[in-house]
Amino acid sequence: TFEDYLDGQHACSIWAYDHTVDFPAKRGRNINFFKLGLGVGQNLETLSNIVKRNGHNNTVIEYLKIDIEHAELQPGGLPDWLSSGVLGNVNQIGIELHLASLHTGPRFKWLLRILQDLYKLGFRLISYQPNLVMGPGRDNLYDCIEVVFMKDTVWGQGRD
Repeated sequence: TFEDYLDGQHACSIWAYDHTVDFPAKRGRNINFFKLGLGVGQNLETLSNIVKRNGHNNTVIEYLKIDIEHAELQPGGLPDWLSSGVLGNVNQIGIELHLASLHTGPRFKWLLRILQDLYKLGFRLISYQPNLVMGPGRDNLYDCIEVVFMKDTVWGQGRD
């Protein structure tokens, strides 16, 4: 998995959360697993509370990977992450966006505001790809897209 690769090849500390599966609390050298989901509701917690719980309020999070099956657009999702300030110490965000509900009506304006707010925080879109495994929806549009945002301050790090 992505987590195993980062643990084995780069010795990253990994904090994984998913309330829908059962995994051991510790795997590999640096993978910590919690049976708790991201969002608002039963067995869910907000991203800002999870970051606080991990003791990472003042820690740079190099890569935040999120796939929460449509909940990124719900309460406790992107709008909450932006308004709470929790993304302030995050350098990169990899997220799968589930956009089926946005294909009708004026909802794309709402998503555009979210993207503008990410831009104001210094995030730039560096990668995007439709989820080819899921394929296009019944309207022949791809409903799931993998995107990666990186803060523009990261570009020059490590260079003299």
